[in-house]
Amino acid sequence: MTRIHSTIGFKLVMAAMVLALVSIGLGGVIVYKVSEDAIKVDAQATVKELAAEVDSVRGSGEAMSGELLDRLTRLKVRKFGAAWVMDRNGFLLAHVDPRFRDAAETQQFIGDYVVNVNVGEQPIRQLGEKNVVHKAKLLELMDKYSAGFGTYTFRGETGMIAFKVLKEKGWFVAVDQPIGTAFSELDRIKHTIVTMCVVISFLVFGFTWFALKVIIEPYYREQEENNRRLEFMNRELESSRKRIEKAGNALTRLYDLSIAMQYSGFLESHLPLVLGVVQERFDFDRILLFMPDEDGKMLRCRAAVGNVFEPEEKIFVPIGPQGGGLARAFLERRTITSDGTGPVQEENRIQPPYDRIRSLRSKTYAIFPLITKEMVIGVLGVDNKMSRRPLTREDFEVIETFSYKMASLIENTIRFQSMRKAAEEMEHRDHLTGLFHLRRMKEIAEQQIATAVREKGRLSVGQIHIVNFKEYNEISGYQRGDFVLRKTAKLLGGLEVMGVVPGRCYGATFLALFPGKTREQATYLLSQFEKELSAIPFYGETRLAAEKLAVKISVAEYPGESGLSFDDFFASLEGA
Repeated sequence: MTRIHSTIGFKLVMAAMVLALVSIGLGGVIVYKVSEDAIKVDAQATVKELAAEVDSVRGSGEAMSGELLDRLTRLKVRKFGAAWVMDRNGFLLAHVDPRFRDAAETQQFIGDYVVNVNVGEQPIRQLGEKNVVHKAKLLELMDKYSAGFGTYTFRGETGMIAFKVLKEKGWFVAVDQPIGTAFSELDRIKHTIVTMCVVISFLVFGFTWFALKVIIEPYYREQEENNRRLEFMNRELESSRKRIEKAGNALTRLYDLSIAMQYSGFLESHLPLVLGVVQERFDFDRILLFMPDEDGKMLRCRAAVGNVFEPEEKIFVPIGPQGGGLARAFLERRTITSDGTGPVQEENRIQPPYDRIRSLRSKTYAIFPLITKEMVIGVLGVDNKMSRRPLTREDFEVIETFSYKMASLIENTIRFQSMRKAAEEMEHRDHLTGLFHLRRMKEIAEQQIATAVREKGRLSVGQIHIVNFKEYNEISGYQRGDFVLRKTAKLLGGLEVMGVVPGRCYGATFLALFPGKTREQATYLLSQFEKELSAIPFYGETRLAAEKLAVKISVAEYPGESGLSFDDFFASLEGA
């Protein structure tokens, strides 16, 4: 642990110190550069202000020199450094510094002093020229630039210079300042930054080691204690791993089977597989699943695993007093149990003759209702008839939870079967009338023909056509026309109770199959349909040329020994 602390402490100290030094150093460089630029900008602003002052000086001789010196002096009492003016010939006209007053009075020549130009403003007429000079004499600066900033050496003293050229007067106005004086403030800033870096480095170092001793070391001691406890718990968990692995494999199989059952829709084939996995997982002797029949009078076994002595179709009880505990769990929606220590309660006994079913005989059992959305869809029974092992509380909780999931799974599977059946049915039907479309009618007709030929039965086919439907559509509109088609289809659908299979061919033409009926029987049924249709007053039919919707009906009986396909037979019917 000490090695870990030392390594982490060293890394924390070094990282914190580097971060602090980099942050302070970067900030110091920025402050230094900003201050340096501020000095240059201030010098340039001063010379521009000075140039504006001296530009208004008029006259000549000593009067002009005196006024020029006064203005230079008045401006520079608020600034550092010195200010001076040179004429276009390179002679010094005025200088604020008393040391150079004699040179100004005698108009000493200074035009050959060399300046290193850092920033220069060129006149407009020279913009775009390539002969930019970075080192030039004072006289050359008057020709090349209108203003600028740089450094130069004047009478042995190096300083900064900011200048402005007054072209009309032919004057070179300058402000200079010794390098040492100009950058003295920057030196103080640099010294302060270095001092702060050193002080903050020591502070960061001290704080990091304080945090290491007060926070990190106690934390690691606590983690080591937790690790010891976790190792002990891991040893206990390892002993349970094999049991959990076995249960996990069983549950994985159960999940896969459940998904397969739900999405395939094969309830009967997958239920025994699901119950088999549950039996393997929880070691029950027998598991039976009951669901009510279509009449709702019997609970019939839909799946069974374990010690089952009869086929599933022979295992059933009535939903009533004779059904004993199975019927009570279904009707009362509660779990019925028997621990096997005594006789089964009278109200839970299965009554004769159903008590002779060997698969239902047991004294140690539990029956769970399969409840979903406030509805009971069946019961799930488990027992240990052979081993006589009592069911524990854990068994009850696990199976009860499983029964709820099983109920939901069965309901979803049944709903999926219904949805798939409905979808298949919709694919075979006309979207407007709900009757079978022509393609489906042909498939059904081929099946009926095969049955009639095989069993030497009869098959009649009728075609119904509304003759003046197109005229009605043009007069009354397509919505009224659709209503007529739907009403016609509804009347044809009423013939289904007589075994008739109605369908829609196309447009206002319908088809009806009459399995097992002669041509005369089919004609009679369609004549009754025609009477019912003609009795309905449709909107706007009085405006038709015939003043009524006209229906044409053709009926023919399939010749059993002809060998005709339905397409050929239907073509002859249409031709007739």
